[in-house]
Amino acid sequence: MFCLTSHQSSMFEADKIFPDALPEEDWCFTFRDRIYPLINENKFKHLYSESEGRPNFSIKKMVSLLIFMGTAKLTWRGVEFQFPRRIDWLIATSTEVGKAKIDHTTLFKFYELLETDNTAVELFTELTDKFIELCGTSIKKQRTDSFFIHGWLKLLSRYGLLTETVRKFLLTLRKQKPGLYEKIKGQLSNDYINKELEIGEKDKKSAQRQISIVAKDLYRIKCAFENHKKIKHFQTFKILCTVFAEQCEVKENRDNQEEPEIVIKEKPDTGSICSPHNTDVRCARKNNHLTTGDKAFVTETCGPENKTQFITDVNVITSTVHDSQQQPKIQERLVKNKFKPEKQYGDSGFVNGKTILDSREAGIELEGPCSGHSQTTEAYDPEKRRLDAGDFDITISSKTKELIVNSCPNKLKPLNQKLSTKRDKILVHFDPDICRSCLYLERCPIRTGKRVATFSVNHRDYAGAVRYHKYMEDQEYRKECSIRTGIEATVSELTRSHGVRKSRHRKQTKTNLQLIFAAIACNVKRFIRHGKSYEYLEPEYT
Repeated sequence: MFCLTSHQSSMFEADKIFPDALPEEDWCFTFRDRIYPLINENKFKHLYSESEGRPNFSIKKMVSLLIFMGTAKLTWRGVEFQFPRRIDWLIATSTEVGKAKIDHTTLFKFYELLETDNTAVELFTELTDKFIELCGTSIKKQRTDSFFIHGWLKLLSRYGLLTETVRKFLLTLRKQKPGLYEKIKGQLSNDYINKELEIGEKDKKSAQRQISIVAKDLYRIKCAFENHKKIKHFQTFKILCTVFAEQCEVKENRDNQEEPEIVIKEKPDTGSICSPHNTDVRCARKNNHLTTGDKAFVTETCGPENKTQFITDVNVITSTVHDSQQQPKIQERLVKNKFKPEKQYGDSGFVNGKTILDSREAGIELEGPCSGHSQTTEAYDPEKRRLDAGDFDITISSKTKELIVNSCPNKLKPLNQKLSTKRDKILVHFDPDICRSCLYLERCPIRTGKRVATFSVNHRDYAGAVRYHKYMEDQEYRKECSIRTGIEATVSELTRSHGVRKSRHRKQTKTNLQLIFAAIACNVKRFIRHGKSYEYLEPEYT
């Protein structure tokens, strides 16, 4: 049953029983007076029954404990143990001495209620908005970065994936249909349940021989139960069939053999399952390091006039999604939460011709180096580099927004140009005889044929090329974009101080919650630190 926390103070609160236990400038007093009252319990009302069940534990206290948990990198049992023993926590949550008791399962069940709900995001948005208002922080300039959150799964080789998939299905089959398990067990090459098999990295030569054997076992199991009324609906069997389709191919029997030939694919399908224990997790590679887990995105303010910067957006997605695909969604969330910036800074993973144009349509200038080009200024030679759309004389009509190519880098005017609906590009034709004798022939992107020389371009190519030229040739612009590097310190703070580098959970939704409360904890720390160094713009709440 939903119940609000009482605002009535008690003479048995920790700061009244132990008045000199902590100094007045300690963080817990700022949290109690300024942050604790901002937690709106009515937002969590829909998670509880209005009339049935016993009253819920104080929502303000549980939210505060989740913030403390993210700050101190504690486990659920660690929070249960620390709550009655830390006087700063007691003061911060206005809890009476001797009544600071919460079971770790109560806190975890509250956390699970937030898993599929948007309330945690709304809490993060409201607190951040109030912090920005009280500290006078400008949101006109913001910066974005991404990082990997390592999962709890072991990184499996291909041999380990196939072996573990078979083992997981056989465990389910032995429990549900022991008779069928004993029957299929004799047809397999290995005892996958009782025998310990190497599932991690394995020598490639020895593993290749074993992979084909395990693949045949997968095929035997698939053929044996794909038409069974009950077993074909087992989740483990569906995973087995999916893994087999992604990793193997069946060749038709030409020599009248009993079983067809099973061929292992040279490369598995894109986005394929990397573990049968969690089909949502994908493998990702960064800096030649392969890992399982998710990808997190962080955006924060970066105005040089700000005394304190705050995180304005966080999110967790599948690790195989490219940064540029997530860029429009980041801006959508910023606009929705009323944190829309005038300028957003990102690295080359976020910036390309498409995201630059999409950002302008949203009223945001996306700044940073463009992807697809080298950003090494030392190796940049304007006289030897390959030419691109930025070197052509191009204008864009203010009325029709049509892209018009006036001349090539050698001042040659085109014969004609037309829009190709198939390629979504403008085809610009030049005289091929003149192009063959051009000084820029080896460096020019124009394709010279027998009858015509063609240059293909669209708005995305032109916007990306112009940005590349601006970044490489304008030192002041590169200096402006270097403000983005400051968010790497925030990523380091979240991963090292708040434990976000390693996920505590299997599901991506819970990992996202972990990141949200870590971001709230990070903003809380910055807000309290701001109060010690500067003054807030409003008097404290009563």
